[in-house]
Amino acid sequence: MKNLKLLLESLEAALPTHMTLNQALIKTLKINKDAASRRINGKTPLTYTEASALSKAYGINLNPAQSDQFSNVVFGYVPFKSKKVDSKHFFQTISELLQEMTTQKNAQLLHVAPEVPVYHCYNYPKLLNFRLFYWGKYLLNNPYYSKRIFKEVEIDANITKHARKAYENYCQVPSLEIWTPQTIQSILSQLYFCMETGDFSKQSEVESVLAEVSQMMQRIKQMAEENNKAFDHDKKRHVPFLFYKIDVNINTSNLLAVMDSHKVSYQQFNAINFMSTTQADFCEEISEWIRNIQSKASLLSGAGIVERQRFFNSVTKQINEFKEGLSKVDFN
Repeated sequence: MKNLKLLLESLEAALPTHMTLNQALIKTLKINKDAASRRINGKTPLTYTEASALSKAYGINLNPAQSDQFSNVVFGYVPFKSKKVDSKHFFQTISELLQEMTTQKNAQLLHVAPEVPVYHCYNYPKLLNFRLFYWGKYLLNNPYYSKRIFKEVEIDANITKHARKAYENYCQVPSLEIWTPQTIQSILSQLYFCMETGDFSKQSEVESVLAEVSQMMQRIKQMAEENNKAFDHDKKRHVPFLFYKIDVNINTSNLLAVMDSHKVSYQQFNAINFMSTTQADFCEEISEWIRNIQSKASLLSGAGIVERQRFFNSVTKQINEFKEGLSKVDFN
C-alpha cells in the first residue's frame, strides 16, 4: 500500500488539472469506473504492466515505488519474445555499458563470474562467433542458427569490428573479477556439447576455437601479472585489474557497474539474459555481497605469484586435456 500511495501521488501530480485519478486509469488501462476505483483503494493490485502504462502515458517514473525505504526493486530487461533479442543482444548489452563507463572518471566493474565473461571473448572472432552460435541455437532457438552447423555460420565483420572496439573500452575500465572452479569449464562444456550434437564437422574447427580460448587465457594471465589491463596498449597507462579465484562454486553471476553518480546492477537470468536496476539500496547490497566474496577469495593479480601460476597451469591443463581428447571423437 505504501508503494501504491507513492505511485498514485506521483501520478496525481502529473495529471492535467481537469483529470482525476479515476479518469486517468479508465482512459489508460481501458477499464471501467469500478475497476479503476478498486485499483486506487488497493483492493485490486496494479500489475507491473499497468504501472508501466501509466508511467509512459503521464511521464512519471517508477523510482518512488522502489525507493530506499522499501524492499521493492524495479528491473528493466528485454524479453526473449522481443524482435530486438537475438544472440548478439547479450554481448551488445555489456558493450554499451562499457562504452558508458569509459566516459566516467571513477568507474569500476565488479564481477563474480561462474562462467567466462563475454567481454573477454570480444578480441577473439572465432571464440565470440562460437558463443553467439551456441546461444542462438540452443538457448534462443533462433531460426538462423537452428538450421545450421558451426562451419555454416560465417564470422560477421561488423560484429568483429564492434566487438574489438568494445574490448578496447573494457581495457580502459578498472575491474575486479572473481572466478570460480567452473568458470573456464563453461566454454569447454559448450564445445563438448556441440561436438556431441554434430555441430562440428571436423576436429580442426574445434581446435581453432580452442586456440583462441588459449590466447584469451594467456592475455588474462598477463593482465594479472601486470595488474594492468592496458599493459600492451600504452606503457604509461595503468588500468587496475584485480583478478581473484575462489575455491567454491558460485552459481550466481553478479555484475555491478560503479560510476560517478550511480551504480547499475546486472542480474543474469534465463541462462543468458540480463535484467538491470539502478536502485541504490539494492546495488549497495550487491556491492557488499561481492566484497564479502572478495574477502574469501585469493588475489592472483600483482602479488600471489605461486597461487597465480598454479591457477593458470590448471587452466592450461584443462584446455590441453580437452584438445588431446579430440582424437577420440568421431566427427563423421
